[in-house]
Amino acid sequence: MPPVPSATTPQRPGSGRSVLAALCIAALALAGFAAVTHGFAAVTSDGVRRADIARTPRALPALALVDARGQPLSLADYGRASDAVTFVTLVYVRCQSVCLTSAAGQSWLQAEIQARQLQGRVRLLTLSFDPANDTPEVLAQHARRLGADPALWRFAGLREVGDLPALLDLFGTVVLPDGLGGYAHNAALFLLDRSGRLVRAYDVDRPDIALADVLRALPGPSGA
Repeated sequence: MPPVPSATTPQRPGSGRSVLAALCIAALALAGFAAVTHGFAAVTSDGVRRADIARTPRALPALALVDARGQPLSLADYGRASDAVTFVTLVYVRCQSVCLTSAAGQSWLQAEIQARQLQGRVRLLTLSFDPANDTPEVLAQHARRLGADPALWRFAGLREVGDLPALLDLFGTVVLPDGLGGYAHNAALFLLDRSGRLVRAYDVDRPDIALADVLRALPGPSGA
C-alpha cells in the first residue's frame, strides 16, 4: 500500500479530501467501537450487531451515493418496497484482507442467483467507505475484475465525506486506520428485505447460510 504523505511531501490533487476522510474515520473509531460493543462490554461486537439488527430492523437514510458508472443515486432508493431482496457489503478497494472474503462471497452469490434464475428477486450491492480513493473509475475497474454483472451487482460510494459517520453507524461498521494507509475494519454480509429494511447481518464467509434463509422466505418458486 502507498505510504501516507508526510508534511514535506507535495500533496496530489484531492489529497485534502483524503485527509478529511481519514480524520473522519479516526475520530469515529473509538466512539463507534464503544457503541457497537455496548460500552466495550461485549466479547464480540459482531455478535451484538447481528442481534441488534435482527431485533430492530433499520430503515435506510437518504445518503447520496455515486455508482461505478458515475450515476447519482441515494441509499434510500434501496429502502423502498420492491420485489427483490438485497445483499450488501461494505469494503474499500485497496483492502487485502477481509474485503477479499466479502468479494468472494458476493461472487458466489452472483453465480447462485444466475444459476437459480433469481435475477430481479435477489440483487447485490457493494458500498465503499473510502470515498477519497474509491472513485467511480476505481469501482468500475474493481467490478470488472470480479466479473460483476451490472444488471444484478452494483458498486457505489459516498458523494459526500461528511455522510461517512451515518453510513458506518447504520451498518455498525468500525473502521480503524492501520498506520499503513489502509484500514482495519469489521465486516458482514447484510440483508435488506423486500420492504427495504436492513434486517439481518451474516458472517461474511457464510453467504450460503444467508442465501438459504432468503430462499426459504421468498414467495413462489425459489429455484432451490
